[in-house]
Amino acid sequence: MAARSSTAERLAVVAWLACACDLPRDPQRTAERVALYGVRVGVVLEPPWACQRDGRLAGAEVDLVREFARARGLEVTFTLGGETRLLAALRRFEFDLVIGGLVADSPYADDIGLTRAYHHAVDGEHVLAVPPGENAWTMQLEAYLGRADIDAALARGRADCGDA
Repeated sequence: MAARSSTAERLAVVAWLACACDLPRDPQRTAERVALYGVRVGVVLEPPWACQRDGRLAGAEVDLVREFARARGLEVTFTLGGETRLLAALRRFEFDLVIGGLVADSPYADDIGLTRAYHHAVDGEHVLAVPPGENAWTMQLEAYLGRADIDAALARGRADCGDA
């Protein structure tokens, strides 16, 4: 009986490995689409994370997204809007990312994806919002945020947004 169990266990491991070889997955292929067509970013104006200054977007998260895209040769399209509308559109995969001072305990957290917290502050653990279930895309963003100089981006955001 032990031999059967051992064989069954080996077969289960082989089957699991065969399924896991393409992990992490993006069921909606966000990472692939972004690489081909660029990043669609919804922006909630929330200084110092995102603001408009002299007709152009500025702020810590705007700078972080621009640097992420520049490092990968990606185009970025920013769309301004309210948090509720942008996050609903993100859930429908109309955006690849929503930024603007979002925190991990967002009331929308059950309906969308969130990166791991990349900045801890008095108002909460700051995250970026991503389409739900898009793990490969989320991991790319988290890897970048893990290497980014968040303090410098925040200092620039405060200066740019007049929140020094």
